[in-house]
Amino acid sequence: MTERLATAVCVYCASSGSCDPQYHQVARRLGEILARAGRTIVYGGSRAGSMGALADGALGAGGHVVGVLPQFLKDLEVSHSGLSELHIVEDMRTRKHLMLSRASAVVALPGGCGTFEELLEAMTLKRLGVFLGPIVIVNTRNYFAPLLALLDAAVRERFMDARHLAMWQVVEAPEEVLPALLAAPPWSATARSFATP
Repeated sequence: MTERLATAVCVYCASSGSCDPQYHQVARRLGEILARAGRTIVYGGSRAGSMGALADGALGAGGHVVGVLPQFLKDLEVSHSGLSELHIVEDMRTRKHLMLSRASAVVALPGGCGTFEELLEAMTLKRLGVFLGPIVIVNTRNYFAPLLALLDAAVRERFMDARHLAMWQVVEAPEEVLPALLAAPPWSATARSFATP
């Protein structure tokens, strides 16, 4: 893995242009912060919503931004035209795999069902000791509170182990993301030993 890829962060976020503008502002700020820290951003490749704001913020700060977009979305002309790299893939499944495999950490911004799916898949792979990097959730406007409560319930009802709660960190602002990534507790493939019944 090259040094650039070793410092890459996969960011999950939304393409909605109808949400509260604060979500786009946070995405843009996160892009700026990661770029100035020398972190490559790997994301879904769109120019719309928080996705576009993230990329614009990073590119404006001189960052390296990698987009991964399925062909059918490229056909809809939603791709960002100014990215450092744009990879066109066959489908959503391939997109998710490539995004995560090119990064050593995950950051989740508020989004819809696609963002939920991506975040939960990263958590699942970490639980199984396949993905070992930090996962940071940016809880803008307390958006993720219901999901975090559900995860707590999964532990309480013994569908997950209490140790799984260390798989992710929650922050309120983009300025807290880099410290959270650096302070995340180590995780190893030995997690499999408590990921099975």
